[in-house]
Amino acid sequence: MLKRISPYLLSLGGVLSDYTTTAQGLRLGFSEINSHYHPVLALVVFWGLITLLAWALPKKNSMNLGVHALVFLSFLGAINNAALILGLFPGL
Repeated sequence: MLKRISPYLLSLGGVLSDYTTTAQGLRLGFSEINSHYHPVLALVVFWGLITLLAWALPKKNSMNLGVHALVFLSFLGAINNAALILGLFPGL
């Protein structure tokens, strides 16, 4: 059971960390380029894609690789935001 829900929980952590770093960046004076960004919408997209991959791909390594890639992508926004906040990335 935990194996089936772990991608959803991990992507929830990625979306929440992205939201947290976005809120911190906004407090520091940065601006959000995507005016339609909302963490619930991001979560729906990630969970929908995970569900689609789990349904469409065979239950072997290809599904695991695709799901793990999506979970990593959910953390990519937080990594980008942290790099902007720390001054490691100039942004747009």
